[in-house]
Amino acid sequence: MKRLHVALAVALGLCVAGVMAASAKDKDKVGDTAFSAYDGSQRWPTGKGGEVNKDYSVPIYIGLPDRRFKVIGRVYDKRESGFDVVSRAFDEGLGSEKHRMRNVANQARDHGAEAVIVVEDEDVFKAFNLTKKEVRESSPLFRYKHSIVLAVKF
Repeated sequence: MKRLHVALAVALGLCVAGVMAASAKDKDKVGDTAFSAYDGSQRWPTGKGGEVNKDYSVPIYIGLPDRRFKVIGRVYDKRESGFDVVSRAFDEGLGSEKHRMRNVANQARDHGAEAVIVVEDEDVFKAFNLTKKEVRESSPLFRYKHSIVLAVKF
């Protein structure tokens, strides 16, 4: 009977360790995202708040927040040619948006951001010298493929 309790305790310990290791790995994952620093004017529009997802390493705002922010850079999907484009197409069809959001949040956090803003605004596109097509082709979030993903500080 004692052996059964010890075996169960060891099995439970291994399961807990495995879950903790898996969640630690998630905090380090950035997938196929990349970061481009921004060093320009900090005159950004604000909005009425929008949706905020706090399930990731930094909050993700869908839409413009209702307070001022400083853009430190842009998070984008670095797959742009060859096999990477095919990989991106499969990811769009079969991949998890939850994983992509995790990757975006981790990439922003790794570069010192306090939050991520996902916004479809032509003035913001112009500040980064991007066309709508370039934004669409480099968006790391397929659910928001017409939006730019900004790493910000408040």
